[in-house]
Amino acid sequence: MNNLLKTGAVIAVLTFANPGNPLLSEQSENLDIRPASSDTFNLDLALEQSWRSNYEEVIDFIKQHEGFANGRPYRCSAGKLTIGYGHIIQKGEHFPHQISRETADSLLRRDFNRAIRTAEKLTNLKGSRKLAVAHFIFSKGCGAFNKSTLRKEILLNGDTDREFMRWCYYTKPGTKQKVKSKVAERISRWECNMWHKDDNLYSWQRFFN
Repeated sequence: MNNLLKTGAVIAVLTFANPGNPLLSEQSENLDIRPASSDTFNLDLALEQSWRSNYEEVIDFIKQHEGFANGRPYRCSAGKLTIGYGHIIQKGEHFPHQISRETADSLLRRDFNRAIRTAEKLTNLKGSRKLAVAHFIFSKGCGAFNKSTLRKEILLNGDTDREFMRWCYYTKPGTKQKVKSKVAERISRWECNMWHKDDNLYSWQRFFN
């Protein structure tokens, strides 16, 4: 294989990184995904950089679709007392009548990081695919994901797009009729797009191998 072409692919991988990401720790800021030679490509390191680079995009998207509600407690669609960017108030938690955006941001990151850890326990996903599933868990709950056909398709390397899009519908009260939600459809399409962000990395792995 032409080494010049491989070197070009390596450069593309390197430009994918986002060194200014505030999520990165001092140690991870020094993460070096450069291959030992133009004939090698470390997919695991590239995927690690991918999820760290895309983390803030997920946080921003959650803020958009959850809303802030002026930092005051409210009831979510499931009837649970919620505050900030979708934080469900747990037993024993106490908040002032109104919280700041900084506090809401901190709660969101704590909740989403928990969703990431759950995604890591229930799947072997990495990179943007792990973020897509973590967002699903954050939005729909761990139980919903654990029982879902989405998880089954992931484990079987099946059609994840179809399974993400199945969550665009809700049951209309009183009629049991399935109705498509435009908001839910937008969220599901975003999850599909996040899932596919690393497709080029998997292609590069095949290229180098």
